[in-house]
Amino acid sequence: MDHQFCPGAKFLRQPKPEIFECPSCGEEVEIWSDEVRGVCSNCGRAVFREGTMSCLEWCKFAKDCVGEEAYDRYMKNRALGLRRRLLEALGENWGGDTQRLQQAQAVLSWSEEILKKEDADWHIVIPASILQNIDAAEISGGLRAAREILLRSGLMREDVDKICRIIEGDPSEDSTEFDVVHDAVQLARSAGKRPQAGALRTETAKRLAGRNSTGG
Repeated sequence: MDHQFCPGAKFLRQPKPEIFECPSCGEEVEIWSDEVRGVCSNCGRAVFREGTMSCLEWCKFAKDCVGEEAYDRYMKNRALGLRRRLLEALGENWGGDTQRLQQAQAVLSWSEEILKKEDADWHIVIPASILQNIDAAEISGGLRAAREILLRSGLMREDVDKICRIIEGDPSEDSTEFDVVHDAVQLARSAGKRPQAGALRTETAKRLAGRNSTGG
C-alpha cells in the first residue's frame, strides 16, 4: 500500500506556521504545524498546542510515512508538552510537599537520561515517571485524577492504561517503558550510591549508575 499521499501527515511534510496566544502576556506566538510548542518572543514562556492528536500517534505506518526523524521529533515535543502539564498539576496538588515534588523531578531527570539511549516511547515514560510516586493510600484517587489529565491531553486510552499499570507497578506490564521508569526510580533513590546488583534492568541505567557512583 502506498502511504506517500496520506493527508493526515501533510502538516509534517509541508509544515506551515500557526498563531497562538501566549497565556502569560497575550503576545502572538508562532508554532509550526510539525511542532507542538513555541517560545513567546515577549516573555520567553514556552507555549504548547494543547489537546491535539495526529495520525502519527495511532497509525502503524507513521514512521514510514513521515520518516523516523520527523516522527521522533514530533513525539518528543508532544511528551514535553505533557511533561509541563503534569508538573503543573503536581505543583497544584502537592504545593506544600517539597520532598515529593523533588522526588518526581529526580525520577523524571533519570528517565530522560535513560531515554537518550533506550528505545522506549517518550509519551509513556515521561508521564509515568512524573506520577510514579503517588502514595499507596491515595493511589486510587490519584490515578483517577492522573487518568483524567492524560485523557484530556489527547493520549489514547490504551496508552493511559499502560501508564497507570506502570505507576501501580503491575507485574503484568512487561515492557521497555516499565523498565526505564523502574530504573529511574532506583537511580533517584540511590542518592549518588550504586544500586544493588541486579536492581537495574536496562544497560543504559547500569552504565549511568557506574558513572554516578564514581563521580565521573
